[in-house]
Amino acid sequence: MVKEAIRTFTNVLEVGYLPSVITCNCLLNGLLRLNFIDQCWLVYEEMGRVGIRPNSYTFNILTNVFCKDGNVDKVNEFLERMEEEGFDPDLVTYNTLISSYCRKERLNDAFYLYRIMYRRGVVPDLVSYTALMNGLCKEGRVREAHQLFHRMVHRGLNPDIVSYNTLISGYCKEGRMQESKYLVHEMIGNGISPDSFTCRVLVEGYGKQGRLVSALNLVVELRRFGVSISSSIYDFLIVSLCREDRPFAAKNILGRISQDGYVPKPDIYNELIETFCRCNNVADALLVKAEMVRKRIKVNLVAYRALICSSCRIGKTHEAESLMEEMLKSDILPDPHICRVLIQCYCDQMDIDKAESILSFFAKKFRIFDTESYNVLVSTYTESGDMEKLMELQDRMMKLGFAPNSLTCKYVIHGLLKAKRLYEQKLLGS
Repeated sequence: MVKEAIRTFTNVLEVGYLPSVITCNCLLNGLLRLNFIDQCWLVYEEMGRVGIRPNSYTFNILTNVFCKDGNVDKVNEFLERMEEEGFDPDLVTYNTLISSYCRKERLNDAFYLYRIMYRRGVVPDLVSYTALMNGLCKEGRVREAHQLFHRMVHRGLNPDIVSYNTLISGYCKEGRMQESKYLVHEMIGNGISPDSFTCRVLVEGYGKQGRLVSALNLVVELRRFGVSISSSIYDFLIVSLCREDRPFAAKNILGRISQDGYVPKPDIYNELIETFCRCNNVADALLVKAEMVRKRIKVNLVAYRALICSSCRIGKTHEAESLMEEMLKSDILPDPHICRVLIQCYCDQMDIDKAESILSFFAKKFRIFDTESYNVLVSTYTESGDMEKLMELQDRMMKLGFAPNSLTCKYVIHGLLKAKRLYEQKLLGS
């Protein structure tokens, strides 16, 4: 209720009362949290006007306001104002400013403040060093960040999980996985357990290099150290294996980790089905679907589309239609792609009547008027050279709402030319 707090602050001043500096700090902090930057400066000016003397907390809040305001060029002016008020910038002030400079990729200015701290007798802490390391890593200067890390340790500061993660993430972004792994072993040796961020960065780092086996080995190793592996990391590994068209490896991992309590999301199962189908292993995809049904997990449109397309590819049209019926019973509506695949499959088998009935069914039931599917049917008729049946088909389709496009016309012209040639050959033969 910060707006109400501002109104109360104004009313209190109008009736002649002076709020304490603690009250003002609470108001400034609330305004800062909601990003009411201009109001923060107005409150500070009102404090000066009515004689409320700020304290060190006030200036540290204003330092955050100053950094959010974005005008970091006026840092020296701001620090001078603090000193005029009788306050020396403390560790919190410097850390806030250094972090702001690093976020804005102004490392020279950040390191300038870092050096000023020593001159003013303010000793940098873990937060100071980690902010600088993070800034260096963002610029790809990981080696310098690691040197700063060693300098920090040499000065008696014990690195924490954040400082280790900063370096590990920097090395992973550069693809230097050996250095990242060395740091993980070092942190474990120092009694710091890797967290979910550490694990995710490492696994994704190996994944980007296509080294999923190394990522899996790392997960096994971390588990031996008693590190908890989050579900999102297992999700990443399974999906990555699927996208490399290695569904058997993905299913094998799923089986092993499910025994340890991992519960896959529906998307993971659907991804597996899609990959098995892409690799033409329809039987294995159907086993995954059966497992989902057994566990009452919903199969989505993507998985059904993959199963139907894969069944059509191997000529199993009956199974494809059964899957579509099952999909409709689950209240999942088909899309034009499924329509296209079924029609292509029946046309390949020269079952044109069946193909036409499916096209009509999709148009009437789902309002899917897929011109590409229609053209597949037209093309099949033109290849046979039976123009009478083709024209009858066109009449029926136009009544349903299909409109021919340029490709349809091309097929029709091709069919007419072919019929003409066949007729001429017949005359010559007679």
